[in-house]
Amino acid sequence: MKRRYGVGRMLLLARKDFVNRLHAAMGDQLKDLPPAAGGMLPYIDLEGTRGTELARRMGVSKQAAGKAVRDLEAAGLVTRIQDLTDARAFKVQFSAKGLDYMMNMHEAINEIENDYAKLLGTEKAQMLREALCEIAYHSPLPR
Repeated sequence: MKRRYGVGRMLLLARKDFVNRLHAAMGDQLKDLPPAAGGMLPYIDLEGTRGTELARRMGVSKQAAGKAVRDLEAAGLVTRIQDLTDARAFKVQFSAKGLDYMMNMHEAINEIENDYAKLLGTEKAQMLREALCEIAYHSPLPR
């Protein structure tokens, strides 16, 4: 098969399409975001996530994750709280501004997913979601 149709390349191009659509949908909301936002925000759980876990999920050092957290704190998107189960650790959680941003982003993502479903058809879009879930999480899509 030609390199042009390799899975890795097509995944990268699909990601680029998704990111371009998201940037277009979010518009001015992105202008004041620090560079760390796109790399870290998707990995923060609503109930908060430990800094060390964020580093693991992002595939970066604890120091790099800490810098990203400080940048997001300075932008008002997240706050750090003491981890109640470990006095040495902290959790990163969304601030009110961060939650508002995430809600707007998820609305935009839903629109993009609807556009993809129109492009592919409902059945193919569901098959794509199931295949990506198996690749990303090594398990089937929860029902």
